[in-house]
Amino acid sequence: MAVLLVPTACAMATRCPDCGKIPVLYPLSTGPTCGHQLYKIRCDAGVLKFDTLNNTYPIKSISPGNRLLVIGQSHFLPNTCVRDDLATNGLQLNASLPFTITASNTVFYFNCSDTMVFAGLECAPTNPCQTYQNGAAEMSTCRQRVPHCCSYMKGSSSNLYFIWLMLGRCSAYTSFVNLNTSLPISRWPDPAVELAWAPPPEPPCVTQADCDSTSTCKDVQGGARTCLCNRNLRWDAVASRCVPDLKKIRSKRITIVATTICCVGIIIVSAVYSMTIYVRRRRVKAARQRLSREREVIVGASGGRSSKIFTSKEIKRATNNFSPAGLLGVGGFGEVYKGALDDGTTVAVKCAKLGNTKSIDQVLNEVRILCQVNHKNLVHLLGCCVELQQPFLVYEYIPNGSLYDHLHDRSKQPLTWSQRLIIAHDTAQGLAYLHFSASPPIYHRDVKSSNILLDDKMKAKVADFGLSRLAHPDVTHVTTCAQGTLGYLDPEYYWNYQLTDKSDVYSFGVLLLEILTAQKAIDFNRPTSDVNLVAYVKRTVNEERLVDVIDPMLKKHASSLEVDAMKAFGFLAMSCLEERRENRPSMEEVSEEIEYIMGIIATVAEVGRSPSG
Repeated sequence: MAVLLVPTACAMATRCPDCGKIPVLYPLSTGPTCGHQLYKIRCDAGVLKFDTLNNTYPIKSISPGNRLLVIGQSHFLPNTCVRDDLATNGLQLNASLPFTITASNTVFYFNCSDTMVFAGLECAPTNPCQTYQNGAAEMSTCRQRVPHCCSYMKGSSSNLYFIWLMLGRCSAYTSFVNLNTSLPISRWPDPAVELAWAPPPEPPCVTQADCDSTSTCKDVQGGARTCLCNRNLRWDAVASRCVPDLKKIRSKRITIVATTICCVGIIIVSAVYSMTIYVRRRRVKAARQRLSREREVIVGASGGRSSKIFTSKEIKRATNNFSPAGLLGVGGFGEVYKGALDDGTTVAVKCAKLGNTKSIDQVLNEVRILCQVNHKNLVHLLGCCVELQQPFLVYEYIPNGSLYDHLHDRSKQPLTWSQRLIIAHDTAQGLAYLHFSASPPIYHRDVKSSNILLDDKMKAKVADFGLSRLAHPDVTHVTTCAQGTLGYLDPEYYWNYQLTDKSDVYSFGVLLLEILTAQKAIDFNRPTSDVNLVAYVKRTVNEERLVDVIDPMLKKHASSLEVDAMKAFGFLAMSCLEERRENRPSMEEVSEEIEYIMGIIATVAEVGRSPSG
């Protein structure tokens, strides 16, 4: 459970003292009474240092405007091709803190085992990492090792939080920031690792006393409360305080000047007034035309499947005027209510937040998507209502709640191994349909356990298409701002804003781990290095302890063959979580692999029921 930290306004804005001659700008913190406590660094005898989970590295430079800092790397052990942080498995950041390894790093791995299976292992002398190994003075010991294969990862690190070193794999690494490999080695920059930090958010609050005079404690989306800047002020994430909004101030000054000029003559006043009326009328006309276009899409004018149009009176009657007793859930889009139509059909009604343009757009986007698809493992849209500016969606009612509830709510009956396999297979089939059978293809963009609903037969249906996007057959990806849920988001999509079907595959891989382990994708009750489920399971896989993370309820009465099937399920999840999207399987391939695992389990069950068994 996340802990709400409410620092005082004065504490937030306090900048730490210089470290020797080096300024320490906000939000970086070298002490408990200055800076932001999530952005801790150390000042040691006039030298700034950065602490990771397992080591300490000197800070070489800081760029507050770009929110970047560059750290040095560990030294070679004397007369070896081994970095001294091998003993702690390399550079490991705390995934719960706002620091990440940037994509500007080029990482070389040296002293790698020639018998291991390692993606990207290079032995050709023309490879840049071989060039550096053969030409750099600090690599003299590494040149004496035969074989001297190395790994070259251009423009990225091995992970947002880790640069791994392990015995039996690779025991040395060298990282360069913004490296141009076409330059001679003598012109390469000094080895270093670039880190980025996320901007500090507006501070949380409980009451107005937690905010200063420049901000007001208000409710924000998701039920939290935040110190929001007052009128004519804006949030400065670098200074972590409210500052004058120069654009608004400039706009006010322009208005004053314009008003003064208008006083010169009635003609100018009349012209300005007439123009204002004209602009308002155009805005109203544009809004009406937009709503009309949305209605055309809803009734099938775009070529999709028609959807029944309900009136607001029918919606209110079905939900007993949105009775709180029928509330099924609340999300960023709005609320969902249980209801009953006049013919007795039980339905779920999704309501967009009134006046929230983003929420309305997500609901209307969901209508556009669902009017074009029809599959047993996708939630079925019965109709909608788009009167005024608040649309409503009417779905089939799914009685058994979400997969998230059954995995993490202890009051629910635990899911069996067979049920989990069937749910995973149903979900994979639904996503495969979106990627390969829908025309044009559809990328869901928010695959997670709370969006997988279970019917009365515990069959899975994929829901919530508010963030989904239609693909184009003649392009490889959709360029869009990264959106999704923390813990499920594809890192490559996060960095490059390139949405593909493999982005859904990554999220589905996280879902498979959640099914196998019954652990949440993000859980602050786990140790800090294991908050992220993917990082947690990857570490156990690297240590060949995958069986340790399997849900104990599954292992309790499982045969050895069933445990092997669970491990195969886990390795399938890891293939979906490959860093490079081209190495991930398609959803069709994932569905076939799950079906194969289900076949093995069915064979074991059949043998157990036979007289000879």
